[in-house]
Amino acid sequence: MRASMIRRVTSWIINSSLGRKPITDWPLAWVYAPSMNAVEFATRNTVASLVALAIAFWMELGEPQWAAMTVWITAQGSRGESLSKGRWRLVGTAMGMIAAVSLLAAFPQAPWLFFPALALWAGLCAGLATVVHNFRSYAFVLAAYTCAIIAMGASSQPDHVFQVAMARGTYICLGVICEMVAGVVFSASLAVKARAFMRTRLIQAISSATAAVYDILREEPPPESDIRAVFSQTLTLNDQIEFTAVEVGHNERAIQCAYATIGILSRIMSRALGLRTRLASVPNRSAVSQDVLIRAAEFLEAMPQRLNDLENVHAARRQLEDLLHLCVQRVQQTLQEEHIEEEEQIAVNDRIALQGVRLLLNEYRDLLTYFAADPTEKLRPEAYRLRHMINWRVAFHNGTRSTVAILLASLIWEVTAWPNGAAFVSFIAVVCGRFATFENTVLVSNKFFYGACAAALASIIPVFLMLPVAPSFGALALAITMPMFVGGLAARNPSTALPAASFSTFFPALLGLDNQGRLNELQWFNSTMALLFGLGAGVIVFKCVLPFDERRVCWIMRDRALNGLRRISRLATKALDENRWIGRNTQSMERLIRYAGTNITPLMDTYLHGTLAVMTIGRNLMHLRQMQNDPGLPSEAAQIIREMFSRIAHHGVTTKRREAEIYRTLEALRVMEHEWPDMEQRLLLTDAIGSLMIVTTELEGNAAFLDTKKFAAGIMSSNAVASGTPS
Repeated sequence: MRASMIRRVTSWIINSSLGRKPITDWPLAWVYAPSMNAVEFATRNTVASLVALAIAFWMELGEPQWAAMTVWITAQGSRGESLSKGRWRLVGTAMGMIAAVSLLAAFPQAPWLFFPALALWAGLCAGLATVVHNFRSYAFVLAAYTCAIIAMGASSQPDHVFQVAMARGTYICLGVICEMVAGVVFSASLAVKARAFMRTRLIQAISSATAAVYDILREEPPPESDIRAVFSQTLTLNDQIEFTAVEVGHNERAIQCAYATIGILSRIMSRALGLRTRLASVPNRSAVSQDVLIRAAEFLEAMPQRLNDLENVHAARRQLEDLLHLCVQRVQQTLQEEHIEEEEQIAVNDRIALQGVRLLLNEYRDLLTYFAADPTEKLRPEAYRLRHMINWRVAFHNGTRSTVAILLASLIWEVTAWPNGAAFVSFIAVVCGRFATFENTVLVSNKFFYGACAAALASIIPVFLMLPVAPSFGALALAITMPMFVGGLAARNPSTALPAASFSTFFPALLGLDNQGRLNELQWFNSTMALLFGLGAGVIVFKCVLPFDERRVCWIMRDRALNGLRRISRLATKALDENRWIGRNTQSMERLIRYAGTNITPLMDTYLHGTLAVMTIGRNLMHLRQMQNDPGLPSEAAQIIREMFSRIAHHGVTTKRREAEIYRTLEALRVMEHEWPDMEQRLLLTDAIGSLMIVTTELEGNAAFLDTKKFAAGIMSSNAVASGTPS
């Protein structure tokens, strides 16, 4: 009977929709079918947090739960991330300790001098956290809410603030040390694994980018979402290499060349966008260029599989040199095949396409050079590295929001005289500081709040059922091991990572641990309500105080992009950095993509499409800027290009006038190229014509973004849709 029922259940599962999926895709699979990486992460940090808790009890610290909380806060997916976060956590804690002692020493009995000073400190830290990057940002965030926690905890007895600050520093140091020791025990051959992991991620990024370029060479361009995904991948990888550098050394040549490889990969995608437009603008071509396009596509299709072996990389570099040589030969061939008018135009089109392919292959030559990182070659990796661009407007908004939140929380405490008001202010400081640097702050703070609610529910069992009957460390460890382990598994699952981080952070805090006693029901209720009200109030602050408005952000970032084009047109002598231009535009796109997730609205799509176009236009204008100073270019052509830049550089130039001026320059260079006798100079003229054709095509195809009136109409339409009124 039992066997028959088991067979029926098994048959039902196999024939159901679940049976047609791998078990890892089933609901809640991260609980009953976790990856080995998730099990190792959860085990390591559960053990480390229990050890930290035991040491804190042995040292008779006043709030031992902070040691366990620090372990989970510091723990990250890789050792490099954990080491970096632990180091910057110590720095941020020290800054917060100094600030808390200083503020209470300055305003010991003047609450409405102390509260504004605390709010300004939190705002300053939130703003600076936006300016810097990675866990340096976390250090400023931590300095903000560590100061608030220490100062609020000592506000009733200001003369004890130094002892409170030192106790907090002790908890943090203990937790960081326990996490680091556990990481060392569980990790072996750290540097070797880090290098291998970095190389694997680089190959994955190159493969994704090359797949998109392959489609462009076959004149079957991929969806723009795939292109944007490649840019996002390069930015993410550029951030993650910093953590690999922590494991293997910042000055190692492989790390510097990896940064350069990522920067060149962004340049390749930018160049591929230009090639896409270039090929679309010269559809009538002959086999002279088509053969090179096919060979280049075949080379790129096979290239990612050759990157795992250094000998194959060198072979690919030699093959690439042969392709570049063929490209140059075919360009020369087009100059010799101009006999009748129809063939001459096709030859010019071939030449324009071939020069675009040559520019792309030159970028791939640099990519393979820096990917190989040959120690015998003299390289300049710093010239290609992507740089993080500072957005002062966002920094000001984040700082203002945190300042207002602390002031409002302090006012509520002052008016209500709530006994747990100090904790309420502290938790608002935590949530406002913690998520100041996120884009979709409402979404992430909501998830953080849900994780805290789960921690409150999970704490009921140990607080109410287990610790009262067995008040020993063994009983405590038995009660909290499983919730912490499950929290660790959830932290390695992308869809539950953020609530799990909140759960793991606040679950030990809600236990109210102490050497001399235990938490009673009323204390648990008061502390839990302070936590939930504080985090909930933080969510409300993000919704109400300077919330993220996609229409306003799209308008501001569009203005920045167009100002960048005007700046390129104005700068006649100063060298322009293509890496900064590409990084600036990709980071603005990434900000909007992080906010929207998968919910890309029509307005966002217009902005993202337009930003890719502006990036392409800007890079080709930079190329023309460099060409006008090329001594090989005819002086008449250089003067025509200079006059074009002088006419389109002004702020008041409309899109139509800009397009007309560029088209006039294009026609003038076409006439000159047709009549010019010197073959080498004709090649330079064709190069300039190709860049101008890309610019004119992008201007024509992106009027909805580039024309202010049309873009404003799109914003008004999105406003009408959002409000539910007809446009």
